[in-house]
Amino acid sequence: MLSFIGNRTPKTLHFDLLRRMCLRAEFVLALHEMPAQRLADVIESIGPAQIVPLAELVQRKKEGKRSFGSFAITVDDGVGYNVRALAQLFLARAWPATFYLPTQYLDTGEPMAFQWWRRLKPLLPPRKLKLKSGVLDLSRPGAVEALSRSMEQRWRRERPETYLPLISELADIVAQEIGVTRVKLRAPGPISWSEVAELSRNDLIRFESHGVSHAAMSALTEEEIVFEMGRSQRLIEEHTGRPCRHLCYPFGSRTSIGHLSPRIASRFYDSAVTMELGATHDADPWLLPRIPLYPENSLLFARMKILLTRGMSN
Repeated sequence: MLSFIGNRTPKTLHFDLLRRMCLRAEFVLALHEMPAQRLADVIESIGPAQIVPLAELVQRKKEGKRSFGSFAITVDDGVGYNVRALAQLFLARAWPATFYLPTQYLDTGEPMAFQWWRRLKPLLPPRKLKLKSGVLDLSRPGAVEALSRSMEQRWRRERPETYLPLISELADIVAQEIGVTRVKLRAPGPISWSEVAELSRNDLIRFESHGVSHAAMSALTEEEIVFEMGRSQRLIEEHTGRPCRHLCYPFGSRTSIGHLSPRIASRFYDSAVTMELGATHDADPWLLPRIPLYPENSLLFARMKILLTRGMSN
């Protein structure tokens, strides 16, 4: 049984093999809220793959050029503390990166539905709640988890007006229950437009569209999808002074994207990314897959995701 080669342990050998595999793929990383040091560890673990701007990766793809060993970094949602910390990392390491912004979040500071839910879920009282729509029984074992699964399905499939009133009412109940104002319950705020403008002065940092409202586009009419794409594009261009040519679909699953959005996206953007796992070189530019990474992913697990993507690209 092979237990070592020289000073190299089996774990080291596995990492070396995965590193070589990473050089045979081209891919886009999808990040949300991620500690900067954790991300630095992940990126360094998949070297020497080359980080390139998203626009460059997309352009190479459209020209039919292989970019094996190249990947782009993308970050969704525009959460203020997260953008600031990661932008500082990217600038310090000279790593190009793309941040996708939901413009209504930046305009109003009002949390998105899933952000509200993350704050409310652990604070919901385990009893029957009298709501305008009826009684919600959270006293039963597993009731909160069942409600959470239902809410997640709703915002990935339905129009915001079908679930936002319930979230708002639950926010009022929780605020009263723990004796705080709704403002105290809010999730971390967005990056400001002035910060976006300042960061945009550096060529390494790009801000692109995540729509206006972060609503599932499959639930919207064609006219509403055009508004989401066109308005967010214009706002970002106004604040950055740069073209906005790339879109990230809210939630990113085929269920949330629908059949109209990719066709409309091709009218506004050079690419549109999903949360589907895969490599980029054979993909539709307006249904580009990504590799989602999360803070809880180990370095080995992160590499295995990329290895899987490499296998899918062959």
